[in-house]
Amino acid sequence: MTPAPVGVCRKSLIFKCLIFKDYKNVKLNTLINSDLRQTPTGAPPPPPTHHALILNKMKMNFSLKTKFFALGSAALFCVFGNSLSLSAQTQTKSVTLKMGDPAPELKVNWVKGTPVNSFDKNKLYVVEFWATWCGPCKAVMPHLSELAKHYADKVTFIGVNIWEKGFENKPYSDAMPQVKAFVESMGDKMGYNVAMDNDERFMANQWMRAAGQNGIPASFLIKDGKIIWIGHPMKLDGILESVIAGTYDMNAYISSLEKEKAEEASAMAAYNELNNKVAKAVEQKDYKTAIEAIDNALPTLNPKLKANVYLLKFKTLMAYDPDQAITFCDDWKKEDQNAVFNLINLVVYNKDVMPDKAYQMALNDCKKLKSDPRMQNDVSQISLDMTIAECYYKLKDKDNAVQAAENAIQTAEKLMSAPGGNQKIDANSIAQMKKSLERYKK
Repeated sequence: MTPAPVGVCRKSLIFKCLIFKDYKNVKLNTLINSDLRQTPTGAPPPPPTHHALILNKMKMNFSLKTKFFALGSAALFCVFGNSLSLSAQTQTKSVTLKMGDPAPELKVNWVKGTPVNSFDKNKLYVVEFWATWCGPCKAVMPHLSELAKHYADKVTFIGVNIWEKGFENKPYSDAMPQVKAFVESMGDKMGYNVAMDNDERFMANQWMRAAGQNGIPASFLIKDGKIIWIGHPMKLDGILESVIAGTYDMNAYISSLEKEKAEEASAMAAYNELNNKVAKAVEQKDYKTAIEAIDNALPTLNPKLKANVYLLKFKTLMAYDPDQAITFCDDWKKEDQNAVFNLINLVVYNKDVMPDKAYQMALNDCKKLKSDPRMQNDVSQISLDMTIAECYYKLKDKDNAVQAAENAIQTAEKLMSAPGGNQKIDANSIAQMKKSLERYKK
């Protein structure tokens, strides 16, 4: 088992939204830039952005895939840890829509609210892109609704649906019933104007793709008919305050992003050099050299990459000394309370087969998390039960795998049938869990 370069996940912060439910004030010292996005299946690699967390679209061999921590496609257990953006090296030259440019037209089909035919140069607009399958999009909707209410006399909010799955080769208008049903189910949690892309996919192409934005949710702030900011909607609070106060400096903001990208590129170059050294040593089964390379590089690398380096060390140790790997993990978890999430994701949803000791460690950690104060909500418990089921399955314990999955499905169906439902659990999520249950039964 050769450890491959370890990437980071751009969906990590869904943990913040699902567990802590405080969209503005929760402090996780292992996260930076609060990125919470997903890309549609088959989407091109994420563009260069200032966002910090990106999932398996890098020029790296290792990807951290989430399955049942992806309820409604909202990843719960993804890479935690101070992590630089891995996007600096994937810069695309196709970005044609930038901050400072005139905003394109709004070519949409309206679903809810008051249609906006053009941008009034005397008003502010937030155009936010989302999809029904996108968990991070759903998680941010209540907060967007709060902002829309707070700035009702100053800012017009428009949620634009794009990238619905299953309609790639069909007229996009065919998705209207599905989108309408979703919007109606959200009620006041989606308290702003809502539209969806047209059959030409104008919004997806002339806004998102043109701006190099391949992850959602993504927001565009328009003033005087021009785009003055592009970013994750969870960052809108401070941006809106500064724009309305007249203190926002777009050019300074752009300069800060460019500086950050340069720093990220430098840090990632050093990190990739380490990955290459480790991969070469492991290929030759020279594990001692691999571990020495990691230990020697750690003090010199950007601290925000520490979690990535630790994951690389864990996987390298697991390749030749599982006991030492487990001991290393125990020490790491004492040092960083969020390390457990990195490790669960790496072990359980890694395509490589790992020693049983690794799966047992993940299983034990999941069981402990069941009583963790941060995990005391139904969605988190469902995610834990499905991951426990996967652990049992990989440990060849069919009966317990089935039992854990059935517990998760029962809780999910109860949430779905409750008055008002739950925006983080949908029929597709339950269908995915049932599909896994059938796999466990075979």
